[in-house]
Amino acid sequence: ESVSRLGVGDAMSLVQALGFGTGIFMSEKMMKNEPDQALQITAGMVTTTAFFAMLWCLADGWMSQPGWESMGLPGLFLNPDMRTVALAVAWTGILSTAANFCIEITALGRVPSSEAAVILATEPLWASLFAALWFNEQFGTSDYIGGFLLISACLVNTLKPSDINGLFSKSSQLSE
Repeated sequence: ESVSRLGVGDAMSLVQALGFGTGIFMSEKMMKNEPDQALQITAGMVTTTAFFAMLWCLADGWMSQPGWESMGLPGLFLNPDMRTVALAVAWTGILSTAANFCIEITALGRVPSSEAAVILATEPLWASLFAALWFNEQFGTSDYIGGFLLISACLVNTLKPSDINGLFSKSSQLSE
């Protein structure tokens, strides 16, 4: 029954994770070949993100609603009533996207993608921690299970294949 409750959003989450991992892998390869090209790679990533955001906006249907013009960038920045939204858009675009991409790409030139992926995978944990500290966010059972699974995946990723093989060979010896 619980599998039948999965929807398009769940599938999109899986596709996003695959895209994220592929992006990290490709970025590492590019930085290994051209270590001084972090800004150019970042520009490509920001452009791609903006392009897909534009497609999403066009497909979402909000542009057919009355008054949609005030939701575009000029309307957001020129309308005093939308100033807070405009600042949030600027923060998200400049700091949360462009600066973040630049830092990630620069780091990928120095750290293997497998280690970077582990660090970046903990982002939801950090967001949850800060939400709990600053906004008194409360967590449910599924939040704790998700956090446990994230930390477990990060720990398993640090193991060498010989560690995992050794673990299974010991358990098979115990069962005999």
